[in-house]
Amino acid sequence: MNKEPLEINLFREDYSEKKIVIINTHWNAEIIQPMVEDCLETLKEFKAKTHVLSVPGAFEIPYIVGKYLNYQRPYFDAIITMGAIIKGETPHFDIISQSISDSISEANMRGKIPVIFGVLTTNSVDQAKERASSKGRELALSTLSVLDIVFDG
Repeated sequence: MNKEPLEINLFREDYSEKKIVIINTHWNAEIIQPMVEDCLETLKEFKAKTHVLSVPGAFEIPYIVGKYLNYQRPYFDAIITMGAIIKGETPHFDIISQSISDSISEANMRGKIPVIFGVLTTNSVDQAKERASSKGRELALSTLSVLDIVFDG
């Protein structure tokens, strides 16, 4: 697995005019919470305004994303999703992973605001923890980069 941090160059250092919501899950909180904290720390470093909303599990993320996208004037400039789906012994993993991936992709195609996909799909808890160790910062920087392209392209 690549342990090199993702290198993303941003257009500016001050994103204080940008509002970003993080929609994360209660499920697998020991994996997700450090991701959320790293993401918030990075967004704070770049002065972005943030709001965190927690839902029970990953399957609920697309519903809340859809609600935010259906507002006439979105409250936020971007949405970051965070969850962890860990493979078990049943097809639940495949069904939920594909459903969420498809739903987030559809939300992005609506084009109102960018939705960043941060739902980990891993084979084990250890793999999820390893992936989560750098994902919060990567998701924050990816979001700011997409906002640069959308607004300053």
